[in-house]
Amino acid sequence: MPPFFAAFGSVFSRMFSPCLQWENDTCQIVSHWKYPSAAKGMRSFFQMKSPTLNLIRWLALLVLCMGLGSAALAAPKGGGNGGGGDKSDLNADEIVDLDDLIIFSTNYLQQAYFQVDWCLFYESTIAGEPFAGEPTDYYLKHFKRLLAFIHEEFPCNPGPFLLELENTPSYLVRLTQSETGDFFISDARVGSVFIFDHALEPQLELKGLDQPLGVAIDSKGRILVGNSGRHNVEAYSASDGNLVSVLGDGQIKMPNAITIGPDGEIFITDSVNHTIWVFNADYQLIRQIGRPGLGEGGLNFPVDAEIIARPEGSGTVYELFVADQENDKVQIFDLQGNWLGDITFEGTPGQNCNWFTGVCEIPGAPEFNRLQALSQDSLGRLHVLDCFAAAVTVFDPATGDFLTTYGEYGESTGQLKVPMDLFIAAGDVPMAVAGDGDRIESFENP
Repeated sequence: MPPFFAAFGSVFSRMFSPCLQWENDTCQIVSHWKYPSAAKGMRSFFQMKSPTLNLIRWLALLVLCMGLGSAALAAPKGGGNGGGGDKSDLNADEIVDLDDLIIFSTNYLQQAYFQVDWCLFYESTIAGEPFAGEPTDYYLKHFKRLLAFIHEEFPCNPGPFLLELENTPSYLVRLTQSETGDFFISDARVGSVFIFDHALEPQLELKGLDQPLGVAIDSKGRILVGNSGRHNVEAYSASDGNLVSVLGDGQIKMPNAITIGPDGEIFITDSVNHTIWVFNADYQLIRQIGRPGLGEGGLNFPVDAEIIARPEGSGTVYELFVADQENDKVQIFDLQGNWLGDITFEGTPGQNCNWFTGVCEIPGAPEFNRLQALSQDSLGRLHVLDCFAAAVTVFDPATGDFLTTYGEYGESTGQLKVPMDLFIAAGDVPMAVAGDGDRIESFENP
């Protein structure tokens, strides 16, 4: 295929492959458009302000988001207004306890508290199965804290059936790896976290989630999942899939990524609130990092964070690097939230480029266009994934100097379409979620 038409097809197809964003139970349509770098060719040709072309882009985005949107859940006959947030504190005393369970039993299950088999209710709800002939999806969405109380209060042991593999991965988003080598990958469309073995074969499935995005394994070995649809982060037992705790319920809006600090602190990147929430290892909120806006310390739709260690004197200093998507930069903070600096990148020029098509024999490194993920390799280098460039740029985090780049747009092996995450796995292997379904690509670390 001639270079001109190849460049045309690459850029045109990516107009209909946006970096997806969720907000308030729906897919958020990006209000402005960004294009791939000059290395992909034809950028200046297509950066025309055509009303017809803009309408086509908008309609394509709308159709895509409608396909990913979650259906509204109808409240059961016991009540509830169907709104977001956790409703477990039914008596509004800021404690979820037996009093709330008694109210729940009467108002929602229409049974006396002592007549309910709470172990069966818990097992049915977590597994998404009916209880007493009634659906339980509403309870799973709105009473997570009450479910956690039931699990602690009653001697129930549902067992590992809660992690049985039932679905097929459809739209993978974020991934992480446990110390045992298993991969945990969220699927926002299915509403699950799939657990893959070291050969990337799905083995187990944590189900009943609502648009899960960020995923991590905390210092206690539990699975942390950011539910964009439920506006919280939930902690599950990795051995049996039981819900253990809920973090930031109703406070966190879009938990796009979760990062674990050196002392077990949990850093939650909240894209819609433009901040990083920090919880201690016991799931208590201790501070925020960043603020909405521009300038030093200002964040505008942050999407990921990475903690990088560097030696200083006889000790080690830890710094938080934040992918600030709408500000087109990587912001740097200390772990207490003090702003230290940032990394920006305008790209590098290609070599032997065609004056008409813009296609280069040796492409340059793409500029920051729509940052999506960060990861650190064993050499301490910072890998920055850009989902519109479909490429990774590598930097020296101490100086911000550009080092190299890898990855390219496409749907073949070794190529990325609209990559959603990057993770440096065991063995120093960069792994990227390709962004076109269930495809994961591994690269040789340059």
